[in-house]
Amino acid sequence: MDEFLRVLSNSQRRQILLELLDRSPQTDGGVEIPATIEDDTEESQIQLYHNHLPRLADDNYIVWDQNTDKIAKGPKFEGIRPLLEFLGDFADEMPENGV
Repeated sequence: MDEFLRVLSNSQRRQILLELLDRSPQTDGGVEIPATIEDDTEESQIQLYHNHLPRLADDNYIVWDQNTDKIAKGPKFEGIRPLLEFLGDFADEMPENGV
């Protein structure tokens, strides 16, 4: 549980995983990184591409093809699915910017 909460502690990582929860990218080679995750600030871009995406890939929650910039569910995605579904189901009840 501690590992799941650590992974979900960052909003960019939550958004990436929630995006994958709503889609089935295994069938089409992955999905592009959603524009809503790609904040315009240089610092956010650096964090996304040099911290969050590599961390999720290293931890096997996503598969990230850096050549095509597409992501797909990784081998450990199903373990975190229940928490993601909970967050998605109760997103309206969370504080603003809670997800």
